[in-house]
Amino acid sequence: MTRSKREFYMTVGQALKPLLGITCLFSFSLLPQLAAADEQDTFNFTAGAGIRFEDNLFRLSDAVSASAFPGRPNRSDTIYTAKAGFKIDKVYSQQRFKVDLTATENKFQQNSFLDYTGLNYSAAWLWHLTPRISGVLLASQEQNLINFADFRSFGNKNIQTSEVKLFSIDGDLGGGWHAIGGILDIRARNSQQFTEVGDYVQQGVELGGKYVSRAENWVSLVRRESNGEYSGRVVSPVTQLDSGFKQSDIESKAYWKLTGKSRLDGMLGYVDRRHDNFGQRDYSGMVGKIQYTWEPTAKIDFKASLSRNLFSFQNNFNSYYVADTFSIGPSWEITAKTRVWARYDLSDRDYRGSIIQVTERNDMVQSFLVGGEWKPLRTVTVGAALQRDTRASNFNRFDYEANAASIYAQLIF
Repeated sequence: MTRSKREFYMTVGQALKPLLGITCLFSFSLLPQLAAADEQDTFNFTAGAGIRFEDNLFRLSDAVSASAFPGRPNRSDTIYTAKAGFKIDKVYSQQRFKVDLTATENKFQQNSFLDYTGLNYSAAWLWHLTPRISGVLLASQEQNLINFADFRSFGNKNIQTSEVKLFSIDGDLGGGWHAIGGILDIRARNSQQFTEVGDYVQQGVELGGKYVSRAENWVSLVRRESNGEYSGRVVSPVTQLDSGFKQSDIESKAYWKLTGKSRLDGMLGYVDRRHDNFGQRDYSGMVGKIQYTWEPTAKIDFKASLSRNLFSFQNNFNSYYVADTFSIGPSWEITAKTRVWARYDLSDRDYRGSIIQVTERNDMVQSFLVGGEWKPLRTVTVGAALQRDTRASNFNRFDYEANAASIYAQLIF
């Protein structure tokens, strides 16, 4: 075992030891109080804590030293998290109301300039006007620290806030046929300048149809038109960073129960994005995903998927990238209180649409995660996970290897 690996496992052990003791003491001291709580209640409070150790927080190549950057950030770090929130799930006549709100405080032991508190929420009204006319009204927000794999300003903290608002409608026309549609509003903003992604607002409408068979298999087809606007951008023929875009999507989804223990989920679509001023930033192409799920027993499930997606990512060297991804993930419920799982992702990413003549970037990104959970009570969950991420790139010093270990506990009361 190399010295770096020994240091990694020793640091993990020291970091996780305090939380293990606190978790066990806290869980068992609350047994009488939590025995009456039920995660299926209409209203629940949630609380949790976690520790995560990262040996390459800034996703640096082995050839790069963190001490060379302003502020001398530490390459590895231990992150402590504490969260609290509540959940509401209320059914009233034909209506259902769901709210999930969580505030999470993140403290970095070495790189304290990255400390932040994130507020995540989702509020949905699953409405019925009549038994045949229904839909969803949704508003959600996520706040997260942008991963340094793509945000390469190592001395800065970039918190991205993503907001989604959705109104959808489903009209049952009879005979398994449905008319579907919706209005969508997506917003993203960064606390630091992040040219590759940028702050934007995207608003659109969609219309389509859906067929549901008696066996509850279904297929849908939707056409979506949207307009996007970048906030705070100065249109320049030099950088060719645009002020906005128009996007058209055609998307077909399907769900098919193959047997009582297996099913297929699929999506096939075409994306066409056109920018307001600079056509070199435009992109279009096929996207899709197919996922196979197999549940040989009530305690074991297995998922495997293949997908292709197009993502906007703008700088001088590229305008977007195509991600072809393979994922596989088994899960095993060993007992009624214990579950383990694993997941492997392999993604080939081709960056295209360069503004200057350079060799286009290509990355091979891999991620392997293994974890487990123990539920000593119906309302208490204790979990742990190990993760390894790697990237091989044809761009100099974009390669990295990153290992992480985490442990967490969650209470519902």
